[in-house]
Amino acid sequence: MTELFEMFPFAFGVLLGFTWARMGGPQSRRIAWALSCMGLGAFATFASGEWRESLLYVLFDVGLVAMVSIAVALGLAYWRGRHHDA
Repeated sequence: MTELFEMFPFAFGVLLGFTWARMGGPQSRRIAWALSCMGLGAFATFASGEWRESLLYVLFDVGLVAMVSIAVALGLAYWRGRHHDA
């Protein structure tokens, strides 16, 4: 069951990357994105039980959610740009 929880940061990052472009203006978008990364990363750490070993796992999961969401958002923007021009 713990292997399933290891996928949470990746799944949360993908979902956040897809919804990132849909939130408000530039400033509120960055704040909402940062808060979402922190909240979802912390949730992933606590849901998997890694916090019992070390609270540093929170930083790892937050960073993982952030990196995956950035990669998905950039990939989506690239894909939209390529298909919009065609």
